[in-house]
Amino acid sequence: MTKPKLVRARLAADLGLADRPQWHSQRDVIAEFGGLLSLMSGSLGKIGQDLSLMASAGTALIGGGGGSSAMPHKRNPVKAEVLVTLARFNAVQLSGLHQSMLHEQERSGSAWTLEWMILPQMAVATGSALRTAAEVLGSIERMGEA
Repeated sequence: MTKPKLVRARLAADLGLADRPQWHSQRDVIAEFGGLLSLMSGSLGKIGQDLSLMASAGTALIGGGGGSSAMPHKRNPVKAEVLVTLARFNAVQLSGLHQSMLHEQERSGSAWTLEWMILPQMAVATGSALRTAAEVLGSIERMGEA
């Protein structure tokens, strides 16, 4: 056991407390969770990007998309594009979570507030990406050669 852990264990025993590591300045778990959300939405964004490119090349036909005022026959892959947008949104938000890891004196009110402004939005974006991916994948009418 390292010296800091021994000191902590002895102090806890002397005070009749449970020996637990401090948690209030450990922000890496929050950033790691944000990273997982960003990875999930990023993977779904890659699917959306590929479907968008295939739709524009005519090698995929995706139902439920937006129409075109100039070309009535055209179907825009709106939901696939939304997946790309959500992936980019979460990728940008992840940098904010990394910024919020910088806590002065172990308990920064501004860093903590930033963290909780960002993380719920990332969770919402990831949930939306999961729902949208299920919808867009279920709406593929044709894939392959044009």
